[in-house]
Amino acid sequence: MRPPLCTPRRAVLLGLAASALHCARVRVVAPPPEVSALTPTDAPLPPQEPPRRRAESMNTEYFLGSQADEEAAFTAFSEQIRAIQQRQARDHDQTVQRGFHAKAHGCLEGTLVPLADRDPRTRYGVFADDDASWPVWVRFSNGVGWSQKDRALDARGMAIKLTGVPGRKLMDDGSDTQDFLMTNSPAPVGRNAREFMRFAHTNARGKLPTILFALRRSRTVLPAIRDTGPIDSTLAVQYWSGGAYHLGAHQAVKFSARTCAPTERSPPKRAPDYLRQDLADAASEDLCFTLFVQLQVDPRATPIEDAAKVWTTRASPELPVAELRLPAQDFDTPEREALCTGLAFNPWHGLPAHQPMGHINRARRHVYAASQAHRGSAGAPPPAAPPPSSDPAPSAAGPAPAP
Repeated sequence: MRPPLCTPRRAVLLGLAASALHCARVRVVAPPPEVSALTPTDAPLPPQEPPRRRAESMNTEYFLGSQADEEAAFTAFSEQIRAIQQRQARDHDQTVQRGFHAKAHGCLEGTLVPLADRDPRTRYGVFADDDASWPVWVRFSNGVGWSQKDRALDARGMAIKLTGVPGRKLMDDGSDTQDFLMTNSPAPVGRNAREFMRFAHTNARGKLPTILFALRRSRTVLPAIRDTGPIDSTLAVQYWSGGAYHLGAHQAVKFSARTCAPTERSPPKRAPDYLRQDLADAASEDLCFTLFVQLQVDPRATPIEDAAKVWTTRASPELPVAELRLPAQDFDTPEREALCTGLAFNPWHGLPAHQPMGHINRARRHVYAASQAHRGSAGAPPPAAPPPSSDPAPSAAGPAPAP
């Protein structure tokens, strides 16, 4: 194992007060024997009882309190998200929408293709087979649970749904899908779901309470809020998974995605839906994103339970694992809009090899299901996306989308 990159001495030398505080609060313990004995194809283990306060070990997740504490909290969170959806519907004169990411810029179809030269440590789950490729739907969205102008302060989302994925799934809903959910902030709002749900309540009350809430939590909330400014294009930002996931039962990773080649797009921001128009213009040609993973290298520098701690590329470099190829298409149709509205995403839609990790992800299983049920989405598996056109798809070194 590499020496810890996040140590009090090194943090002080770098002048990183927040990192020094974080290092002082996290103690590294040896992995439990059950974790050390895991093989990649085993079923992931449930969370462990915390060995001591604010302690972590490699590739291990811990209950926040106890299993009973978490079950009670998740039941309460499910009730709270329904109340938030009701408030947002009332305050914004809309029908009940998703709790977050209500406004879609568009849903595109394409194919996820694992890279032939990907790191051997990444060859698990949907990235296991050299000859595999997966039909996908990709939904680009704003972050809040109501429709607002695209130039408003907001997070941005990229949700990927693979279809036709065989094998036992984490949720017993008859789905053949594997979902990867990301936003344009490298860390979610809050170190755990308790803090995130407090933010969700505050966010539903308006921008000023949200800003004040973030300022009081400068390490765990404010960094994510800083990434909520207007963006030029959904293609010009990087997206991150936020929480950690298994990649095989034996290791923890985080995901991210960005365009295969740098792109500079500067559409006029006067139109309230300029991000949709920009995406529609860009989709007149083939688009390409690269999907990356970062491996957990140290419980301090790359923790699982403290989701607000960013896994820096200095601590854990990005490893490219697949290309997301989106052929030229017209998605601005009533039929595609209806499909986009009905799509339901949950990080727990998928294989045990990609099982979500950490308190914030464990809560999402319940909160997302409650939000989906409350807005009346059947959540039926969508039709498989057709394969891309026969034209050559852009490669990792291919041209940027046309401006």
